[in-house]
Order: sequence, then C-alpha cells, then structure tokens
Amino acid sequence: MKIGVGDLKTRPGDELEFSFKASWSHLATATARIPILAPILVRGKVTNTGPVLVVQGQVATTLELTCDRCLARFSYPVIAPLEEEYVSTANRGLGEDEKEEKDRETRPLEDDVLDLQLAVTEALILALPMKWLCQENCRGLCPQCGQNLNEGQCRCQTETVDPRLATLKQLLGRLEGEDTLGRTQKKNFKIPEE
Repeated sequence: MKIGVGDLKTRPGDELEFSFKASWSHLATATARIPILAPILVRGKVTNTGPVLVVQGQVATTLELTCDRCLARFSYPVIAPLEEEYVSTANRGLGEDEKEEKDRETRPLEDDVLDLQLAVTEALILALPMKWLCQENCRGLCPQCGQNLNEGQCRCQTETVDPRLATLKQLLGRLEGEDTLGRTQKKNFKIPEE
C-alpha cells in the first residue's frame, strides 16, 4: 500500500489519484484478530497543499465478526473514509507555529513514498461498531441453558427475579402461603367464607 509521490512533492496544488486492492488475512486490533473475507479496496487522491500532502479517499472490505449477544459469526461490510496528512521529515515544523504543529496530526513522509498501511488499518478499526450484533434485534443466548434464542425458544423457566429482591419475594411468598419454591402450602390455604 505504497504510493510514490516524488513528482507530486515538487508541484504544489497538483493531485495524484490512486486505486489499489490488497489481500490481508486479518485485521489486528488491541483485543482481537478479525478475519477479512474480501480484498481491501482503497481509492482516493493525494493533494500537494505545499508543506503537507493530504490523502483523501475510501477503504472498503468485508470482515467476519462475532456477535456480542449470540456468539454467531457474521459478515460485516465496511466502507470507511480515509483522511490523512503527511509531512516530509525534512520540512517538519518549518514555517509553522509550535502549538499548531502539536495540534495537527500528521504522519511523517520518508523518502518519496506514502505508506498507507497504518492509515488503512486505523480507518477500518474506527469504522467498527461499538457493539457487534449479527442483527439489530438479536435475542442472544439463554442465560440458563445457552440456547441461541434467534434459532428457537428454549424450555427454561422464563420468570426471572432480580437477585437483590429474591429475599423479599420469599418473605412475601411465606406471608401468602407459599413455600420457598413458590408452591402453595395446603395447610395455610384458607377457603373464603360465604
């Protein structure tokens, strides 16, 4: 993912369009290695603005993610913007205020080659959703038996009690004539008088 910009550096105001395809097996993040299912398509343009080379474009591919609710694997198409600024290491800091230089996020341009691999990786990672869901209304897994609820309902008891209120439920059950399992006790059961 390298672009030669030797000629472009000498012509301020000019642009250079690029388009290429790369095959990666996975995308490495801080917490996971995400399989990539399709080639990565990158296209855009490099503009010489004088001291800075500005890259603007788009990255597209398909990733294989694991659903955070049901743990099923699914395909996730990604189209991400690619916007980066490169400054020649020789020109870095010339003609700019120090504070402005610190505020601007630029990448170093070494020799006459732009290496977009790190920029493409970051663009894909930033395009990932916060929560990976196979579908928006994913029902997840049953917390008792582990059944994928998207594939069908399980036979587990669905009544759940907040554990913080379980003691209160038992106390109310005893007052109403139920044992600790929620069954009505016959000795406490009173037939209403007519």
